[in-house]
Amino acid sequence: MEEDTVGESASGLEEMIAELRRMLPAQSDTAQAIDRQEPFESIALKAIDDGYVEFSHEFTDFIETCLRRNT
Repeated sequence: MEEDTVGESASGLEEMIAELRRMLPAQSDTAQAIDRQEPFESIALKAIDDGYVEFSHEFTDFIETCLRRNT
């Protein structure tokens, strides 16, 4: 059952990233990282650098939730 929850969370994160990508200019580092399908951690760091703080906080919350469920 926990795998389903983590899978749903990952799917939700992927949807959030796809939504963010639609709003980004093509030349932004975050958009390019998403287009290259870089790991979520890399996308989050680029989002921080590009000033998308809200997105990065959501990413951090997701990672913390996953870590708590796996301990």
